Parts: sequence; structure tokens; C-alpha cells
Amino acid sequence: MQDIILVGSGGCMREIVWQMQEQNKSTENWNILGYVDKMPPEEHSSVIVGNEAIKYIGNDDYLLARTELTNVAVCVGEPKLRKKIVEKLKNNKNIIFPNIILGDTRICEDVQMGKGCIISMDARISTNVTLGSFIFMNTGSKVCHDGKLGNYVTLSPDVTLAGNVIVGDNTEIGMGANVIQGITIGTNTVIGAGSVVVRDVEDHCKAAGVPAKAFR
Repeated sequence: MQDIILVGSGGCMREIVWQMQEQNKSTENWNILGYVDKMPPEEHSSVIVGNEAIKYIGNDDYLLARTELTNVAVCVGEPKLRKKIVEKLKNNKNIIFPNIILGDTRICEDVQMGKGCIISMDARISTNVTLGSFIFMNTGSKVCHDGKLGNYVTLSPDVTLAGNVIVGDNTEIGMGANVIQGITIGTNTVIGAGSVVVRDVEDHCKAAGVPAKAFR
């Protein structure tokens, strides 16, 4: 098993812990040493997930002071906050950001992936897909052939990207949204839950609806 420290204490972190627990029943991949969070210690206690208590072990400074090689997973769903945390932690060269592949995922062998990605159970990534770093694919999300996702992208549960879809850095696509083939979604953009995207979406936009309409 690999030791790992988690960053964050919210719902995203707890779901990832549960998926790690499920994975460990068959493959014993992850030994969770605890979690860190920016809030003061007096506001924290162990986080209970299933029958396991995940202990609070410090704030970001605890990780920055680590002198041994340490696996870290940033369990934060919001792209810009995730990026802010990662950029801070990169100051410690002893921190390793492994890709975490959880549960019953299906990933084609030719997929290219950066580092620090979290791919949740039941996700699907098809052929010739390129993923950047620090991507979070939630449960049931799908990326079809020839897709390209930038850094710090979040796909919420049950998002489907058809073939040849491009998604820019720091973009979040809401739960159950569908994006048709060949669409480009810009950087720092948010797609609303349940939307159907049939036209390109520019940088720094929000888009929602069926079909999705962009607004700022």
C-alpha cells in the first residue's frame, strides 16, 4: 500500500476516501495517513467515512515542512481553489502528486495524462484522449475519443464529453451536462448542471440550458 495525505475536509474529500476504501477491499492501494486543511486546529476533528476515522494532521504548512517524499492528493472540486493549493504545495519538492485511478474505471491504454489527476469510479476515458494535470473526473463522467482537457478541469458526476471536445484550463462542467462532438470550451469557464452544449463557449464565460447559452 502507498501512504498518502489528503488536502481538504469537505464532501469531495469524503467521497474520495470512500472510493479508496472500496478499492482497498480488492487491491489495497492506499493507506491514508490523514488530512490537512487551512482552518485552525481547534476547528477540526477526525472525519468519519464509513468505519474509518481520517485524522486531522495539520494545515498546509505541515506539508510544506515535510522533508520526506510524500504522496498528496488535493481533494478539492473547485478548479481555481485547487490550483491555488497546488501552486503553494509545489514549493516543497518532496511532495509527489500521483494520479489516482479509483473503482471501476475504464481508461484506454493510449490515453496521455499529466500528474495529480483524480479519476473517480465508473469514469470512462476513450482512445487518443489527452488529459492535463490536476484534473478531477467525478463518478460516471465520460470523455470520448480524441478529447483534450487542460489543467485543473473538473467534470462533475455523469458529465459526457463526445468525441473531439476540447476543454480549457480551470473549467468546471456541472453535473449531468452533455457536450456534443467537436465543441471547444474555453478556460476559466463554468457549464451549468444538466446543460447540453452545442456551440463553442468562450473563455471566462458561464453557460447553461438546453441548448446551453453563454453569459458573463
